[in-house]
Amino acid sequence: MASELMKNGDGEMSKDERKVYDRQIRLWGFDGQNKLRATKVLLIGMQGLGAEIAKNLILSGVNSITLKDHTEVSILDRCSQFLIPRDSEERNRAKASFSAAQKLNPNVKVIVDTTPIEENVDSFVTSFDLVIATECSPSTYKRLSENCRKSNVKIFIADVYGLFGYFYQDVISTHSLYGEVFPNNAEIDTLTSTKKKPQLYYLTSALLKFQSDSNRKPNPDTSEEDIEELKSIIHPQINDSSSDQENKESDVFEEYYGELFCELSPTTSIIGAMVSQTALNTVMNKPVDNYNVFFYDHIEHEGKFHLL
Repeated sequence: MASELMKNGDGEMSKDERKVYDRQIRLWGFDGQNKLRATKVLLIGMQGLGAEIAKNLILSGVNSITLKDHTEVSILDRCSQFLIPRDSEERNRAKASFSAAQKLNPNVKVIVDTTPIEENVDSFVTSFDLVIATECSPSTYKRLSENCRKSNVKIFIADVYGLFGYFYQDVISTHSLYGEVFPNNAEIDTLTSTKKKPQLYYLTSALLKFQSDSNRKPNPDTSEEDIEELKSIIHPQINDSSSDQENKESDVFEEYYGELFCELSPTTSIIGAMVSQTALNTVMNKPVDNYNVFFYDHIEHEGKFHLL
């Protein structure tokens, strides 16, 4: 009977599995859990935000999750990366995260991939049902967005900058591609859209342009120089693109500049939870499809969805 048995490509759900997922089954039913058990996830980037998303998806009971990260563990990971033991001798982030990630739920297949996403062919995403990308360059995000759209693969793109974070989703074909929402490099200085954008859109765009120009995120070791560079990007952008006098004030982000470094755990936990829950709803055919971008501001303790 449907109420007693639950199947996916790997066979029936065991009695122990049903006990593990009992609360979830009560929440979204056997059909919803069955969809999760059939879902193969690619998660790119295993700093603090990636660890939070991995935890949530593994505990939910997806079929498999591939942790993809070619970078080495750094001191910044101590801000929020809880899957990597302090005494770990493994230098690669994905490998160092594997043991703790797998222990969260032995029913989920956890796979490690240490090759850079830039080296994968465009068709790489077709092996997955859901792609979640963090810590990539804006050009890589743009490429992933385009390839997932072509392959009909759902994609979420997310990043955290200190006490601020955002995520973008592409779950229906009528929404704008990532590169259309956040134009790359020089285009960012001459935004001409008449649609009023939220204040945090300009901060996100400036951070992405900084990342494109510098090939890195703002770093606490070069905080003074990085803040000045961000100001030089964001002020012309606001003045050229906004008719809102409040947005034109040069000090509108003054409180934010010193809080954009590292992936801090209060922000990674909230952005990670929002990405995970929205992605799980999408897998279960309950997408938040009237919005495509979410901004979270920990200074104001506020998070909002927007359609851009």
